[in-house]
Amino acid sequence: MIIKLFKWILPDALKKQLTNFRILASEYGQFKTIKNWDCVDSTDEKIPWYTYPSIEYLRNLDFSGKEILEFGSGNSSSFWASRARQVTSIEHDEEWYLKTKKKIMGNQKIIYRNKETYTDIPSGSYDVVIIDGIEREACAKKISSFLNKETNQGVMVILDNSDWYKNTAKYLRDEMNFIEIDFHGFGPINNYTWTTSIFLSRDFNFQPVANVQPVFSMSASIQHAD
Repeated sequence: MIIKLFKWILPDALKKQLTNFRILASEYGQFKTIKNWDCVDSTDEKIPWYTYPSIEYLRNLDFSGKEILEFGSGNSSSFWASRARQVTSIEHDEEWYLKTKKKIMGNQKIIYRNKETYTDIPSGSYDVVIIDGIEREACAKKISSFLNKETNQGVMVILDNSDWYKNTAKYLRDEMNFIEIDFHGFGPINNYTWTTSIFLSRDFNFQPVANVQPVFSMSASIQHAD
């Protein structure tokens, strides 16, 4: 009764704003991440510490046959391991490395590197490279020879906090000739917005999971207009 009364009294603009708050806090699960300092969604699936718009975009792509190289590790490593063929993560924090190593899946490998050797990339041919640790510009400048040159679907590089690393973004865009797509917005844990940028090679052609693109976002107004 009280809730119905409040709904009747509140102006429409305030009701819409409260609905938006509920979607972010509950349906995206942001309040839980702030409370527990843990990057998970509303169903407790581990997610990366990227912006929510970038996570929604990535969730719609098929990574099942892809090799992933990740600078940094954590819940993002589990997120990628549940989607990709193989994930190799490089971690500079020894305590965090030992903690994360206990949780890895069969298709995961985590490598400890100190600051001096952090950009020593393990041999491989990677379809996706995530730059989300230390020495980001140096990492970006080392990845070219390790990207998959045999694929007909192109490659992807993800740079988190790209608004803080403009020189790194410029290098990927100008020197490596990637297409830069910036995903601004809220994400887990933080009480501010930031930018996760996804860089795509000119021949990029990763397929959507269900052969549908775009999919409806979280709490979308479901309509089929064409």
